[in-house]
Amino acid sequence: MPLPVKYWHHLYNEEDDVFTAPVRLLDAANFRQTDTPFDIEGMADHSPTEYLKHRNTVESVWRPAVEQRINARAFGAARAPRESAAVLKKQGRTGQRALLVGINRYPQEQDRLEGCVNDVFLMSSALQECGFAPENIRVCLDERATRQGIAERLQWLLDDPRAGDERVFYYSGHGASIPEYGENLEPDRKAETLVPVDFDWSPDKAITDDEIHALYSQLPYGVRFAMILDCCHSGGMHRQGGARVRGLNPPDDIRHRELKWDKSADMWVARDFKRLNRAFSSDNEANKKYFGEQWTSTRLGRASLLRMQTEAQYRQVKRRAGSAKIGPYLPLIIEACKEDQFSYEYRHGVTSYGAFTYALCLELRKRKRISFKRLVEVAAAKLAELGYEQDPQILGPAAVVGARVPWSE
Repeated sequence: MPLPVKYWHHLYNEEDDVFTAPVRLLDAANFRQTDTPFDIEGMADHSPTEYLKHRNTVESVWRPAVEQRINARAFGAARAPRESAAVLKKQGRTGQRALLVGINRYPQEQDRLEGCVNDVFLMSSALQECGFAPENIRVCLDERATRQGIAERLQWLLDDPRAGDERVFYYSGHGASIPEYGENLEPDRKAETLVPVDFDWSPDKAITDDEIHALYSQLPYGVRFAMILDCCHSGGMHRQGGARVRGLNPPDDIRHRELKWDKSADMWVARDFKRLNRAFSSDNEANKKYFGEQWTSTRLGRASLLRMQTEAQYRQVKRRAGSAKIGPYLPLIIEACKEDQFSYEYRHGVTSYGAFTYALCLELRKRKRISFKRLVEVAAAKLAELGYEQDPQILGPAAVVGARVPWSE
């Protein structure tokens, strides 16, 4: 249950055998769990010192606390500068890692896709042409892409982050949206999710933003992390024989959570969901990007439930912080389509790919000097040229969105 305190930080080490457990409080704006994994010699792996001095504790607890209470501008200036590729090489580190997930063979025949594994190999080749070493790229395909399999590889992807590192998570498969229960024990919001091969419409078998942001929200600001998602944001209907859609429709018991009976109309209608932050921004498009068209969704990659300040509160903190960065870490997010659109498959002769992935890699190979923003724009133009009604989206810090691929200065 939420505690009546100003803010509660929970430091969690799954190796601790004495007294520890993960805590899930998705509705508590004054709570944050920070993973602090460590394995020390001897039994138990229980040490207050190790918890309090852990790298993630410094970034997620001590640094934000100091920035709010003393000279934030001067303190922010003390952040480690972004390390160059030459420095990383001298240290024996490349600073680059990529995790690529593709799922064709879902258990139900009607849910199976054709191009997702091909997408992974296409994306791997494109990343290697951009300078990623093959040994720094891991893939997870079909029956190995379980919820646990993806989660374990995500931990590898985002482990030991340092300023200057470049990390990429690519996913090709189904997407879905799960109605979630809130404080009133009724469905009051929706959670976007990636669909692992063992997905069963429960949080324990899904990859939601809650799962991912436990890792990415505590990254140092100097780490470059990109999420590239070729899937729908929710289920989609399509006719047999038409272009395959990368989204799952919920079973009837899950769909019932989204509906209510309208006696006057004698029909089932969509129920009202809780707006997550009515005062997040005066820019309506920004609200949609973070919380969905109805402001009711926890969207992938946004750490939405950590962004509960009002616009006025954020500006006040920003003025105090000066040039120091504030707020949860935000990755670069590139998505195949808008929230209310479908992500389609494309047949290149006899070979299937995601239409978005194929267009993205095609344009990337044509253009040696291009920004992430421009790359998404030209990929969108290619999809429109081919007749696909899907508009790729990009979101992230302005400096990263405008940076050259792959994060060239």
